[in-house]
Amino acid sequence: MFIYQVMMIDGDFVVKIILILAFVLAAVSAIVLHEFSHALVAKLNGDYTAKLAGRLTLNPAKHFDPIGLLMMLLVGFGWAKPVPVNSNNFTKYKRGMLTVSAAGVTANLLTAGIGLLLLFLLKPLLYVAFTSNPLIMYLQYFVYYLLQFAIVFGFMLALFNLLPIYPLDGYNIVATLFPKATGYRNFMVRYGVFVLLGLILLSNVFDALGLWYLDIFGMFNSVIYDLMGLVERASLRIFLQV
Repeated sequence: MFIYQVMMIDGDFVVKIILILAFVLAAVSAIVLHEFSHALVAKLNGDYTAKLAGRLTLNPAKHFDPIGLLMMLLVGFGWAKPVPVNSNNFTKYKRGMLTVSAAGVTANLLTAGIGLLLLFLLKPLLYVAFTSNPLIMYLQYFVYYLLQFAIVFGFMLALFNLLPIYPLDGYNIVATLFPKATGYRNFMVRYGVFVLLGLILLSNVFDALGLWYLDIFGMFNSVIYDLMGLVERASLRIFLQV
């Protein structure tokens, strides 16, 4: 469990709390922005279903599924309630399906990109201890962890939702581009949830067994942290000559 693992780490208790708060805030923001983007783009395409259902909002309470929220807090992975969309209301069906499906992923990628830019610009301020005041140091920790988690959640949510598995956005994109692939569509609608759960389960099993090359989510997560490391080193080299 994520919270248990954090609390078992040796170190300052306050830093652990900061780590958990940064994680939750970044996760909530990423998921809410993803769902809000779906609702907004659906409205722009002529479908007001999400707006009428109160989902065209950044209020987390309107988007979160109780079980998905609990899973996020316990294991670090959760989900939100899908935004209701009626494609029959789109002014142009194909354009509407593609843009609405891509909206959440695009929002997450933009968030991750902005996070990387802020990490590059702020890393010198987070690297140097300007004062012995613990409040300032804890603030530095919070900003640093928040940026890291915002970047990770942004990229990971985008990757996850681009998988061509029902009911993810990637499935809707593929189904819209290849409407005649009825066999694939029928299979995914019937078994997609099980395929998705199996993929997540196998990823965790491979991770526990140390088979990193079979854990696609773990591999992508490592790539993200490597990218952040490159950005941080470049920032220190440019701004502080370190």
